[in-house]
Amino acid sequence: MKYKITLLFLLFSLLSSINVICKNNENNIQVLEPVDWEIMQCGKSKIGQKEKCTLFIINETDKPIQGYWLSNTNLLGKPKFAFIEANQSKKWDIKADEYWVFSDLAKNALGVYKTLPGQCKIIINDSNFANTRKLPTNIRDKTIPGTISGGTIIKEQTAYDVIQYDIKMEIFPDKKYIKATNTISAVVTDELYNFVFDLDTLLKVKNVFLEEDTTKVPLNAKFQKEKYWCKLPRHRNKGDTLKICVEYEGNPRSATHAPYQGGFSWHKTENCQHWIATSCQLDGADLWFPCKDYQWDEPDSVKLSFTVPIGLKAISNGVLKDTVNNNNLTTTYFWEVNNPINNYAIALNIAPYIHLTDNYLSLYGDTINISYWVLPENLSIAKQFYPNIKNYLDFIEATIGPYPFRKEKLGIVEVPYVGMEHQTIIAYGPNYTTKYQGYNSVLYHELCHEWFGNMITAHDWSDFWIQEGLTGYMEALYEEHLNGEQGYQKKMEIKKKNIKNKNPLVFDSIVNSRNGFDGDSYNKGIYLMHSLRYLIGKENIIKVLRIMAYPKKQIELKTNGGQCRFASTNDFFNIVEEVSNKNYDWFKMVYFKHAEVPALKISENKNGIMLKWLTKENLPFKMPLEIRTKDGIQKIDFVENMATIDIKRNELLEFDPNSWILFNIMK
Repeated sequence: MKYKITLLFLLFSLLSSINVICKNNENNIQVLEPVDWEIMQCGKSKIGQKEKCTLFIINETDKPIQGYWLSNTNLLGKPKFAFIEANQSKKWDIKADEYWVFSDLAKNALGVYKTLPGQCKIIINDSNFANTRKLPTNIRDKTIPGTISGGTIIKEQTAYDVIQYDIKMEIFPDKKYIKATNTISAVVTDELYNFVFDLDTLLKVKNVFLEEDTTKVPLNAKFQKEKYWCKLPRHRNKGDTLKICVEYEGNPRSATHAPYQGGFSWHKTENCQHWIATSCQLDGADLWFPCKDYQWDEPDSVKLSFTVPIGLKAISNGVLKDTVNNNNLTTTYFWEVNNPINNYAIALNIAPYIHLTDNYLSLYGDTINISYWVLPENLSIAKQFYPNIKNYLDFIEATIGPYPFRKEKLGIVEVPYVGMEHQTIIAYGPNYTTKYQGYNSVLYHELCHEWFGNMITAHDWSDFWIQEGLTGYMEALYEEHLNGEQGYQKKMEIKKKNIKNKNPLVFDSIVNSRNGFDGDSYNKGIYLMHSLRYLIGKENIIKVLRIMAYPKKQIELKTNGGQCRFASTNDFFNIVEEVSNKNYDWFKMVYFKHAEVPALKISENKNGIMLKWLTKENLPFKMPLEIRTKDGIQKIDFVENMATIDIKRNELLEFDPNSWILFNIMK
């Protein structure tokens, strides 16, 4: 009995102590109160290293609610875990210094809250419904389908070659509206009866003129087959030149998941000034100006003038030629590009930017103007962050040759999305984080695109891996430079995990941007560069990259557009063959023309282990394979996809121990 009483006393004491702890913990939970509604329009969650926050959400109402995370670019994210049924509660482990907005399912905002370090609690009750606002429209939504670029070619658009775009645009940020003209100068390459151009249907064509000498001849623009058709007064022959001026206006398509579903991103700075950016790689430049929306026809030059409300700056490609104040109401910025440029790499960025300037002495003797346009709230950290780009340039120039657009500028501009390789004005989201000391992979990646993407462009989306695979492999080489083999191998491990093998890297037919764009263009493209390194060596893989960028030494001297050109997968493998003195068509056919990777079939007989590469359509596959046994690593060569090893199965410890090859083991 004595022991029972003691046990009960101990149990009571334990329960009491637990109750006290629970009460103390409850007392330590900070109840978050709503902050100003204006945060929905102009607030931003902080980025970088932040303290942890355990957030308890208590929905005391009889209606379900949805939570939205307000990103560092003033964009609402809609995570699935943030849905809470009526009269239910949830616990989230998130970060401090984040803004969260809650709404009902009719998108009436019920409150905005800022998380704090430690444990926090938000209570949503009927009082939240007494004072509501409509959710902003800037909700990041991956499910909204984007438009396309490229694809099927019609003879009316192959019959002319664009020489120049001359875009004049006025932007009305409060109305999310533009009024503009684009004068398209072109040379006729085949008999032409109709001038056909692309423009998104959300924009209205007001007038189209054929400019001849000093006269403007009106043309009737008829929309059919997803394009605008203008019958010319008389047909044009090969060698003739044309100037077509298109007047248009409207509310351009808003980006719902920039830059993947692009258009105009309409955002605000912390002090609620406009912060606007375009992106259109996958959707096509016709989202915001009339053009020939194919990657294979780049204008040789572009003139750009943008008129914006006073206090805002309009930043674009090329060189700033002039700035004009229009009666203290608006400002017009005049930019000029004198190198060939991808349609999707033409960009407009608007904000109350602060302009930071710098110079870089190229390894090839030129002084390059570097310009950074940053938001006022990020000025201090930007001054510390952006100069690291000089280290990137040192490595890239030493590896593959001079910066291609050094006679214009190297520009970086802050945008409200992750980033984009807009020529001479790289778009970068204000995420000032570093993986290694002084290294940000996104900014480095977009910089490498000035070589592979802007100077060297895949002729069609069917070869898109060239732009992303080569650029991504430059990342791997730089991480190897910074952190040795460990950094390189870690990069390859990450890429390998994300390979899907759903579509071929190279299509046999012309495809549009949505068909050609695939995560494997990045991950598999990069990993196959790694596999080629296994076959030809690091020194040779760098030679391939160097020749791909600059096939001849004299091209390194060009800055007037002669350095720019298109490339295909066949061009790439011609260079591989030139460098290695070996033919790798088998590698191209198996890995690039087919989605499925080879399988290794293993069997055992009295002579040892039989290995066989199984490939789609029984294609030849000459890949040597490293194996690990108790005696170490040895390399096995295959003849007609087969090899024999004079060992027992249980003596073979590992296939491809250094992870060079993409393959599956057949079970």
